[in-house]
Amino acid sequence: MSDESHLDELFQRYRAACPEVEPSANFMPLLWHKIESRHNFWFVFQGLARAVATASAAVCLLLLILNLAAAPKVQSTGPTYTDALMADHTAERTYYTEALRNTPPSMEGQDATPRH
Repeated sequence: MSDESHLDELFQRYRAACPEVEPSANFMPLLWHKIESRHNFWFVFQGLARAVATASAAVCLLLLILNLAAAPKVQSTGPTYTDALMADHTAERTYYTEALRNTPPSMEGQDATPRH
């Protein structure tokens, strides 16, 4: 068999499987009725999910723009205690190093063990 005979056979099977549609005044309403009858819960859920995703993306974009548009305000006050600690964080230069010593200053040169 040639390729043309296979093609003719395919077309004949297609015509037999799909009957001719008679155009009438109710053609489009019936077609829309068939389409709408296939819409189920998941179709509605999918549309709702797309709308919610679009709205949340718009809100995120709006918040990003508002965050970038708000200029950081410069503090007119001096540096805070935290700023001072971050600028000078060595143990030798902080005020609490005296409290960390184990021996009193008078006994630094001597043996630190107490005598009875």
